[in-house]
Amino acid sequence: MRRFLADSVRAARERAKALVLPLLRPRRLDVCCCGLSKTGTHSLAGIFENYRSAHHPDGGVRLPLAMAWLKSEVSEAEATRILRRRDRILRLEMESSSLTGILIGPLSRACPGKKFILTLRDVYSWCDSWIDHNLNQPAEPGSPWARLDHIRLRIDELAATKFDEPFVARGLHPLACYFQLWSDHNRRVLETLPSERLLLLETRRIEERMQDIAAWAGVPAEGLRRDRSRLFVAPKKHRALASLDPSYVQDTADRFCGPLMTRYFPDVSWARESGAVVGD
Repeated sequence: MRRFLADSVRAARERAKALVLPLLRPRRLDVCCCGLSKTGTHSLAGIFENYRSAHHPDGGVRLPLAMAWLKSEVSEAEATRILRRRDRILRLEMESSSLTGILIGPLSRACPGKKFILTLRDVYSWCDSWIDHNLNQPAEPGSPWARLDHIRLRIDELAATKFDEPFVARGLHPLACYFQLWSDHNRRVLETLPSERLLLLETRRIEERMQDIAAWAGVPAEGLRRDRSRLFVAPKKHRALASLDPSYVQDTADRFCGPLMTRYFPDVSWARESGAVVGD
């Protein structure tokens, strides 16, 4: 009975917030960065710090919801309902999180007025940066983020090959795990959102495109924090991809990422990035 009463009180508080907050804190903009981690999501939250901005907001709700969504354990209707309610309560003007890229379908339907920014980085520099982060700051085993990575990296599905041995020796996963994640996340966003709701933004061009970002959000450019455009840079680089056979890296990229890399990064190849000679 006590738990029932507590749940009822909590639900009543959330309903009250949903009614009152739009009046007390009207939004000046409604934008979401839905890129993968290590593509500039910290920086996007940072440049909007003069507004109500957050990186990985509402993780206690969205993180388990993202895992349930990836495992098909929650219906689209239920996910949409949860995200609509949480959006009304949070009243953020900029939210930036890879979780929104996972939940892009129900989120875009829950918030039909929200605009989105997809930060894009070529798969090679992204993969090295992702691995740098996880080697520099490994997640606690069994933590929610570790469980999410286990799902989205498809660790139980993609077996290591002999070419992955340098990765396995460092406690990393097969290269295919990382490359399929890059492709899966970006493709999901691109296939879900119409062009009028989506701004594509290369990570390396965030600072030079501040005017475009401001125009997209509908705010003056001088209101953005240009000094916050390069946040969370890795303190130590491990160059993990360089430990693998270059032909294997290129072949795996072609297999999982070929169409997207050709479309958005046509001049980038592993041979060019690494200085290696691929093939005979």
